Amino acid sequence: MLPRLSVMEKRRFEAEIVPHLDVLHRMARTVCGDADVADDIAQDSFLKALKGFGGLKPGTNARGWLARIVQNACRDHWRARSRQGQQDWDDDLQAEVEAQGVDADWQPGIIRDAFEDEIHEALKALPPRWRASVLLVDVEGWSYEEAADSLEIAPGTLRSGLHRARRVLYGKLKDSAGARQSRTDQTEPGKDAT
Repeated sequence: MLPRLSVMEKRRFEAEIVPHLDVLHRMARTVCGDADVADDIAQDSFLKALKGFGGLKPGTNARGWLARIVQNACRDHWRARSRQGQQDWDDDLQAEVEAQGVDADWQPGIIRDAFEDEIHEALKALPPRWRASVLLVDVEGWSYEEAADSLEIAPGTLRSGLHRARRVLYGKLKDSAGARQSRTDQTEPGKDAT
């Protein structure tokens, strides 16, 4: 049963929580990958926020509080999947970074020029926690400290994980950009399409 909020609580909820619901949904979608699961997680997270809102003290970082609710729901989803033998929430990135063989000479144009579906596919290569980190810091523009607090990890852990996650993303997007360029070269008039 949903709590009945007073008129003041409703106004406060609309001012402090509602503006961040788009982040709630993007985070669920990015971390889960599956639109139906993300919708369920976003809806459940909204209901948990509504139920728990009475305990949120005025002046608390509502955006971070809401992100923590979503993060916990996503983590629970991924841990349930890991019990079924699927990818775990905390899978390590180091093996993926080493497999990519990506050097530190990053070319931001590759990421900027990537297509949305390529970015979505590249994000799937990351463990869920690091998808959320990339979303919060690189897409939403949160500070490292705020993202770390919301994801309940140390800022240093967030920074090192983001570094590895960005290298994996760069490697995946670089491969996609190379394949796309190769297809373009083969279809351009005057190019040898062997």
